[in-house]
Amino acid sequence: MIWGKGAEEGGMFGGMAAGGFVVGTSWLANHGAGLVVQGQGAPWVDMAWAAGIGIMAFGIVQGNDIKKSIPSLTFAIIGGIIGGYILSAM
Repeated sequence: MIWGKGAEEGGMFGGMAAGGFVVGTSWLANHGAGLVVQGQGAPWVDMAWAAGIGIMAFGIVQGNDIKKSIPSLTFAIIGGIIGGYILSAM
């Protein structure tokens, strides 16, 4: 909801800035501040799951068909897998 408003108000730059703010703040709160701790041998949980499910839930609340949210959820899962793989390789 914030991301869309940023893009609406500021065009592409506003959308990118809002996206960076939303994702950056979430990452910092979860990982930088230690609210989410990933230990050795623990399953990897990526924030793309939360974003994909949030987008899907928002679409359903707005009255959209659930089938419209499947591509977003699919790409969120793919992004999470790729991000998890890259981070595990580091």
